[in-house]
Amino acid sequence: MATKAKEKKKFQLPHLLFLLLGLLIVMSLLTYVLPAGQFVEVSEGVKEYMPLESRTPVSIWQALLYIYDGIANSSPILALLLVIGGCVEVVLATKALDRVIDGLIYKLRDKGSAVLLPVMFFLMALLGGFGGSDALIAVIPIGVLVAKKLRLDPIVGAGVSFLGTMVGFSTTPTGIYIAQGLMGVPLYSGFGFRMLNLVMCAAIGATYLTIYAKRVEKNPMKSAMGDLAWQADLNDVGELKEARLSAQDLIITVLFFVQFPVAIALNLGLGLGMAALPAVMIPMAIVIGYINRMNANEIGNSFAKGVASMGFICFIIGLAGAISLVMKSGNILDTIAYYASLPLQNLGAGFASIGISIVVALLNFFIPSASAKAAALVPIVKPMAETLGIPLQVATQAFQIGDGFCNLISPFLGWTMGGLAIAKVPYQKWVKWVLPLLIILLVFEYVVLFILSSIGWTGV
Repeated sequence: MATKAKEKKKFQLPHLLFLLLGLLIVMSLLTYVLPAGQFVEVSEGVKEYMPLESRTPVSIWQALLYIYDGIANSSPILALLLVIGGCVEVVLATKALDRVIDGLIYKLRDKGSAVLLPVMFFLMALLGGFGGSDALIAVIPIGVLVAKKLRLDPIVGAGVSFLGTMVGFSTTPTGIYIAQGLMGVPLYSGFGFRMLNLVMCAAIGATYLTIYAKRVEKNPMKSAMGDLAWQADLNDVGELKEARLSAQDLIITVLFFVQFPVAIALNLGLGLGMAALPAVMIPMAIVIGYINRMNANEIGNSFAKGVASMGFICFIIGLAGAISLVMKSGNILDTIAYYASLPLQNLGAGFASIGISIVVALLNFFIPSASAKAAALVPIVKPMAETLGIPLQVATQAFQIGDGFCNLISPFLGWTMGGLAIAKVPYQKWVKWVLPLLIILLVFEYVVLFILSSIGWTGV
């Protein structure tokens, strides 16, 4: 009797809920094991780590009770998440951004890869920078179609769409607000530099992609796919749909991007703080909805959908806040931060900030969610930065770098694996192709991070 071979089960990380609940319990147990200690101010602006005489353990039951406080204490960040989720969904529901991108690509369809690919890459980077989420997996078929039109391989299709949006997402000047809020730096401060950083990283990515595309264009055997099987799909090329750029779509697009500088000016210039963001974004979302000829119910339903999509993320941030409370109550938060910073203390602020970024990058593989990672790690990164004399704005930048770019090769991120599946690019082929670019981007960002640390950048 023939026996069926058992298929090997692929390793899969537990759901984020159980991952953080497990971390909550682990931290509770660590309060019984790790020495308790605190950073004490010994002179003005100077803090030193002082061990406590005895441990201050936090029971698992008390840790579970902290979940409520974790959510309540996170209310400023959660309020922003709910507002941003609702307002962005209204804008996305208009499809104006999609039509603007489609229209520009259609107009450039005959310009060749040297023009079309860089322009499309920059558009995708801006989309990722200001509206980045795994929902952008929906633009990958556009990249695939463009690559086929240019008779290029699927890697170009994934590169001009997935890579473009991910580079923008990793350098976003607006999506860093959660880490900024937890770090205690002004919301959206450093916007100008981060916008410039996005453009520079997009230029690096676009150049890398275009050079590769030109090489494949001249000789398809140079494709990183390893064979020419991908050429069989080129005969089934659909047509790029004509999308006329209407005044309505252009107005919506301009209003969407303009609202962020307005909110930043009110926040930093007039000192209105986080309250400026809802005050600007909610009326703007309603105006955009009406410009798109949506009625009140349609605007409201879209807003509600966006708010609902943020519900679990808000809970996860609150749960991460409970983990922080356990570490604080057990007096092990400063202990962890102190011992984690010891290997970096003799490196100087510049190299130490790079070290923090590398630590975050390594943990990124185990906690793919950017918001959960910020809530869980920033309470540790912040005292580390203060101990090492790193400005908190620089520490925020170090967190962003560590959190973002490694998503390009993360096998645990649905955005990455799903996007590659849509583009029909094998994971191992993608990693081999994109790894040199990832190294280039990280080296570039580490140099920038070193410079920012050296000049004591505060972002204001």
